[in-house]
Amino acid sequence: MEFNNLKAALFVVIAMAMITTNDAIVKHITQVFTVGQIMFLRGAVICIIFASVMLIRRQPIINRNTLHRWNLLRALFELGATLAFLTGLSLLPIAVASTLGFASPIFLALLAAILLGEKVGPGRWAIILLGFSGVMLITNPFSDSASWAVIFPIICAFFVALRDIAIRYVPQDISSPQVAFTNAWIVMIGGGLYSIYQGWGEPDLSWYLWFIALGGVLYCGYLFLIIGSRLGELSFIGPFKYISILIALAYGYLIWGDQPTLTMLGGALIIVLSGIILVSHEKRRNRIAALAPQS
Repeated sequence: MEFNNLKAALFVVIAMAMITTNDAIVKHITQVFTVGQIMFLRGAVICIIFASVMLIRRQPIINRNTLHRWNLLRALFELGATLAFLTGLSLLPIAVASTLGFASPIFLALLAAILLGEKVGPGRWAIILLGFSGVMLITNPFSDSASWAVIFPIICAFFVALRDIAIRYVPQDISSPQVAFTNAWIVMIGGGLYSIYQGWGEPDLSWYLWFIALGGVLYCGYLFLIIGSRLGELSFIGPFKYISILIALAYGYLIWGDQPTLTMLGGALIIVLSGIILVSHEKRRNRIAALAPQS
């Protein structure tokens, strides 16, 4: 399989900008909507957009292939990640929630050892522990101001790692729009069920207009991220996802006046560095494995 890493990186950067913009809009509307309500209404808009685009292109929306177990399992992981992240986003500053969500490479390395039986040496364990130290700096659990809500973006990171493992098992004959559409309708249904438990807010009609913006930016974000993940090597495109942290910091400061602390910035830097080192280590390991039969 040939990769186009530069093109993939461009797709990923655009995708992360749109996804972070979506996060900012979601945080804004949590003033009047519950998390389940947002997931359901946003998912409905995204499903309409995906279905319309695929019908125009005469592509099948749902067929037997899209019900492949790995495609459905990936979507369920997406549901878990979405529910955990939006809950954390509603309770935490956007930069804190976004940064902790990027602990997924740490969980990915752990899961590779546990689920896939990959050998993890002392160096890799040291990097994993370094990443967790960054998480501890941001959460600061022993501080009087510590919030229990930090557990939600960490749970999100765990589900994202599972989702990233699952995408490699989704058959190539399932197109990127079909994968994204499967995510959308499963998240919509999950959000609808959760909204029954949470109840529904009753905001003014004008608030519902935000869902048009949410649907548009998240549609593009979903699609570009999946395309980027398929075009490029995960070890190459992974670091480009961290642009989301800078965008979240900017949104937090400009919209909500959030000023990051030194410990938060230090923890973010450690998480980013550990993530980059982990994906670089994975790339080097794959190269060695590819050369081994020749030698």
